[in-house]
Amino acid sequence: MALKTKLEPGDYLIVGRDDEARSEQKIKIEAGKTYSPLFTLNAGTLVIHPHASQGSEISGEARVDFAYPGGSTTHYGDAKATVPAGEQKVTVQIGAGTATETVQLTAGQTVEKDIVVGVGHAMLNAYYTAGGDKADNSGIGFEVVKAKKKIDGSRESVEHSYGPDSKFWLPPDDYVALTTLDLAVVEQPFSIKAGDNQDIKVALDAGVLAMSAPGAYSIEVLSSKKDIEGKRKSLGLTYGDSWQQAIPAGDYVVVRHMSAEGQEKEMPVTIKAGERTEIIVQ
Repeated sequence: MALKTKLEPGDYLIVGRDDEARSEQKIKIEAGKTYSPLFTLNAGTLVIHPHASQGSEISGEARVDFAYPGGSTTHYGDAKATVPAGEQKVTVQIGAGTATETVQLTAGQTVEKDIVVGVGHAMLNAYYTAGGDKADNSGIGFEVVKAKKKIDGSRESVEHSYGPDSKFWLPPDDYVALTTLDLAVVEQPFSIKAGDNQDIKVALDAGVLAMSAPGAYSIEVLSSKKDIEGKRKSLGLTYGDSWQQAIPAGDYVVVRHMSAEGQEKEMPVTIKAGERTEIIVQ
């Protein structure tokens, strides 16, 4: 590549660059003279083809990080980068999986490599009942955690997503899908192997409760059962006089809270999985 231009006399710093490789020269321009500086980039080219698993197509979802002498750059999908010669560290990430390789690159060389991350694919959806209606709600949340608990009983969070048809690329392991829709929370274990393509259906065992409480300051849903101290567990509360929530099948009490004291009103309700229940508390 050649650049032709006219410059006023003076001292200049000229930088030659190709992608991530660069070279600098100081030059003194004098009137009436022509200069043809040459740049030696001391660079090579890396071409990386990322794959989710052995034998799979090139992944357009992959993130490819190049760490080269003096810097780094990131590309996506099928990646090509011209970088300074030397030791190159290439890390490919697809979802929660990563693979790293080191490449020695000499000046003028082109190295082409296939890098396999070794992940499987899982698509998660939730249903109000097994074999029932799909929970086609953008507010549904999926969090994938490792099945093995830490010493304190917690689990390591791996990935999360919202909405139906949530897609995850995961390294081979045992996992638990924590699925949340409004007041319904469900755990479902599953396992992934490299190259898997799983369609995981989570049964919420829940229904929909539509609540109306004319004039209410707030609406609260309580468990119908009392604990040893005689208290009922609160599942949730909203301000206003109407509320609709997905809720696990079972027995509950809906409370209408008013601004003035002594005006509270409550109503028992039974929720059936896969069904819609509408109540008016007044």
